[in-house]
Amino acid sequence: MELTTVYAPDGMPPLSRRATAPAPSTPPPRETAHLEGQVRAEGTRDPVPGAEVALSGPGGLEVHTLTGSNGSFAVAELVPGVYRVRVHPPAGHGLRPMTASLTLHPRERVTARYYLPPAVLPPSRRYAALVRGEDMNQQEIARQVLDTEELSRIPGTLGDPLRAIENLPGAARAPFNTGLFIIEGGRPTDSRAYLATGEVPQLYHYGGFTSVVPAGFIDKIEYIPHNFSVRYGRATAGTIDLDLRAGRQDRIHGALDINPVHAAAELEGPLGRGSFLLGVRRSYIDGGLALVSRIAGDPPGLRFIRAPVYWDYQAQLVYPVGGGQLRVLAVGSDDQIALLFARPQDVDPSVSGVFSTHIAFHRVQARYQRRLGQWSLLLQNAAGYNGTHLSLGRGVQLTLHAVRMDLRAEARYRVSEGVQLLFGMDSQNAYVLLDAAVPAPLREGELVRPPGSLEQVRSSERGFVANLGLYAELTWQPHPRLRLVPGLRADGYSQLRRLSLEPRLGVRLQLWRLTALKLGAGLYGQDPPVQDYFGSFGNPQLRLEQAAHLSLAVEQAVWQGLTVELTGLYKHLWDFSAPSLFSRWLDEVRPERVASTATGRIYGGTLLVRQALSRYLFGWVSYSLLRSERRDCDTCAWRLYDFDQTHVLIMAAHIYLPYRFEVGVRFRYISGFPFTRARGGIYDSDTDLYQPRVDPAQRNTERLEAMNQLDVRIDRTFTFKTWQLKAYLDVSNLYNNPAPEQMVYSFDYTQGAALTGLPIVPSFGVRAEF
Repeated sequence: MELTTVYAPDGMPPLSRRATAPAPSTPPPRETAHLEGQVRAEGTRDPVPGAEVALSGPGGLEVHTLTGSNGSFAVAELVPGVYRVRVHPPAGHGLRPMTASLTLHPRERVTARYYLPPAVLPPSRRYAALVRGEDMNQQEIARQVLDTEELSRIPGTLGDPLRAIENLPGAARAPFNTGLFIIEGGRPTDSRAYLATGEVPQLYHYGGFTSVVPAGFIDKIEYIPHNFSVRYGRATAGTIDLDLRAGRQDRIHGALDINPVHAAAELEGPLGRGSFLLGVRRSYIDGGLALVSRIAGDPPGLRFIRAPVYWDYQAQLVYPVGGGQLRVLAVGSDDQIALLFARPQDVDPSVSGVFSTHIAFHRVQARYQRRLGQWSLLLQNAAGYNGTHLSLGRGVQLTLHAVRMDLRAEARYRVSEGVQLLFGMDSQNAYVLLDAAVPAPLREGELVRPPGSLEQVRSSERGFVANLGLYAELTWQPHPRLRLVPGLRADGYSQLRRLSLEPRLGVRLQLWRLTALKLGAGLYGQDPPVQDYFGSFGNPQLRLEQAAHLSLAVEQAVWQGLTVELTGLYKHLWDFSAPSLFSRWLDEVRPERVASTATGRIYGGTLLVRQALSRYLFGWVSYSLLRSERRDCDTCAWRLYDFDQTHVLIMAAHIYLPYRFEVGVRFRYISGFPFTRARGGIYDSDTDLYQPRVDPAQRNTERLEAMNQLDVRIDRTFTFKTWQLKAYLDVSNLYNNPAPEQMVYSFDYTQGAALTGLPIVPSFGVRAEF
């Protein structure tokens, strides 16, 4: 309790009170006291509206009052003396009552502030609806949404929220924990990542340990593995849309976050009629490695010139303007590493000298939203810079600069209660500068070979890329149980001079109160990976890569907050780029390297049993049984795709315990990656290296050993009067079973073994909030 005393003149207005004892026979003294104050939650300092403040004073006097919307209260004309103050929180706030004593003197004006401690048991939460209701603005039928609390507490994610996506149906594990998004058997480049519907070049820092946006700033993440609406284009696998929350407007809040990888500072609060949000992070891996090197020395044959270091920043302003809302967002990220190979490597002597990378991007996004009668308007512009530099000795030099501007405009019109129209446009515009002297890039399905054994490609390109998309969609609810969402999207690609037309349809039918049926069908297109068609690396005459999605899902509610969703799906792919040995006349006779000859198919099903956030737990069981196959020509045999992981089983649960303890567990069982085994080596005198001997008919016919892993996380929140400390211990791979990641061979390919990933990794972090 905090007290502030101010002496004031008599004549304060009386407030209502209730007496529990007979009124005194003599009139009360004229010299009374005045009490006012505020009730807040301990730790967060959030106001507690509706709390009961009871005062028991001299002569059996008892006064009761309730706090207002901002947690404040006031009681006038109190008899001087000693009072017992009892504060009771309203039900469901997760707080405990408190008792304090208070002495009032004549003509005294006292301001008190009472802090209610957190309850021993977790706070009560309202269960989710039996069958999740879907707003008419959300057209996707395969959409999964993770809120802030679920994102920040999944074990095995090293405290990073985006890694929670790996636990949802259809999402596969990326090799070497790199943070790539592999959705339903597609390439990482087949999916798109968005920040508030604006595409971003990367969501993870170098090495994939953490994302470029801190967990505390994320409002929600929408994961759509298939049949996404026409609002999203230029992807054939899935989409991930991350959105930031607005800054809080009640007061200034701050946080300091420290874990084994980086330190972060955050600040937010009101700014006029709007709010602001600021954040900055910087890793200190370089400092830790410098200390280890000083004590133990550098690893044999290796020395860090610039140890891995990254930093990022976020700044957001949300402000009401002209009857709508304006949001200005600035985000940026920078990653650097440089190390020196003291001697050439045995497998490839060309791997020597300095290896360095520098990856950076900066974005400024402005978005304006407003309602005008039945119209809802959205205008958004994002502009920024991407830069990448990679070097490895004299054999690999790559510099890429891009200045981008992305635009989006949308208009929704509500014709009636059950009919809504959407019209939109989004464009991507970039000026790209590329200078490269690198080995020819390996294509999907090819065996990894030493860089020195690959053909050297040199390219210096300048080009302007403009991709324009137009889309329209109708949301029609002819019956309360039926919703139809037909849509059409058209995309133009300037670099390839190609046009795609993509019709899509989503249907949701509420069969019974607890059962819903969802059907999705549509066409999806994208440009091939840049290295397949840009400059001297590929073939500028490639066609657009196309996919057809067909899915059928049944969603069954079991109990409040507990749902089961079973989905069957089929994806047919065509005109995908594949390696080619032919030469064609382009601007001159040269190898085309790749051609639009590959087809693919992805089929199977997923199961999700999910318990929504409740008082004591949340979690899910996710199982994906999916087959991803490819063939490089119409007469070629079907084979497994590089990223196929047929079986993916995830069991995750987070339990809230008394005294603000929390425990989370996650178990994963995932099929190993397919690989092509080298059958010995052939000496190449031109390069002085051994080349692997491979049987083309045996491509991806073997698998690495399946991975299984148990992760555990323990959280504890320590509450103080005006701030709180959150500490966690996250242990990945608890029983130390490193996952096989890739086959590696001796210099002559006579011996091979699986390269494994991370062993048991404990991670401890603390976060102070005020």
